[in-house]
Amino acid sequence: MRIASALKHLSGRLGLLLVSLVLLTYLALALAPFRWVPPRRSANAAVIGTAGLTFSAPGLARTRAAPAWLEQAAEHGRLHLELRLRTYDPERRRLGRIFTVSRDYHFRNLTLDQDGPDLVLRLRRPGSTPNGKPLYRLAGVLGDTGWHEVEVVITPGRLRVALDGRVALTTTLPERPLVDWDRRYLVALGNELNGNLPWQGEVARAVVEVGGERVDYASPGILELPEQFWAFGNRPTWLFEDYVYPHSIEDWITNFASFIPLGFLLAALGGRRGSWRRALVVCAVASLVVELAQGFFSRHPATMDWVLNTLGGGAGAVMAQWLVNRAPENTTAADERTAH
Repeated sequence: MRIASALKHLSGRLGLLLVSLVLLTYLALALAPFRWVPPRRSANAAVIGTAGLTFSAPGLARTRAAPAWLEQAAEHGRLHLELRLRTYDPERRRLGRIFTVSRDYHFRNLTLDQDGPDLVLRLRRPGSTPNGKPLYRLAGVLGDTGWHEVEVVITPGRLRVALDGRVALTTTLPERPLVDWDRRYLVALGNELNGNLPWQGEVARAVVEVGGERVDYASPGILELPEQFWAFGNRPTWLFEDYVYPHSIEDWITNFASFIPLGFLLAALGGRRGSWRRALVVCAVASLVVELAQGFFSRHPATMDWVLNTLGGGAGAVMAQWLVNRAPENTTAADERTAH
């Protein structure tokens, strides 16, 4: 009787209120920290010549496909990167991508950033996040507009970074430091591939050496410089290209469980006239709206999240429908008083 009474209350205004609260809570969690980054088309200010790459305003230079050396670097754990660069803005207040082998904000193999006067290295290796954290920070090395030489040497068990011919960082790495690298990522200079982290400066040399082969990405003809490029928060992750990492299972469970209350409340809201199928459809639409909204708020839209949200909502709806069907068809006021 207690269950029947509770479900009866949920079929009225209380149920509507709870559904609204659950939807607002999920929307807030899904869009936080509410950084508005709508997709936009930008003119590409990147210029390449015999002297290298110049980024006088937001631009993007990228490869057309993943470089062939990624496979060998990941297999053997060796990579040598040489950059000759200078910044136009030593005190820039926003992170700027100088060189990156990545997918977007959240997934990368290796990235060199300017953060104020600091040079920041993100390197994916066993034990790090897919975003290369914990990162390595070299304070104050870009505090002027002069030319600087940056050398990054990765070997099994060791990372070494040299600045202007002097060793600035040396630390241990796993014996297979690049084994987790994604072979599908592109190389880009002057910006993240999603176009939202522009850097201003010049790159005279950007040499990657792997297995005796050298590629200078600051040379003409190597990179693509589109006339315009899209700047957006994150490219959506489609169902069969979803990335699986140690934290993925936790994320999947969270996405599934977060919609169980919504599905339960939607099914209970209809009482005996309710339908778990109708609740499932509402959950699917609500999750789709949230995933689409994430594309405007620098979050990560993913079809896997949509599928798991929908399945979780369906599970909650089936649970509520089962309880409704088990409850007596007519619950008298006296029965309710007795139950209390």
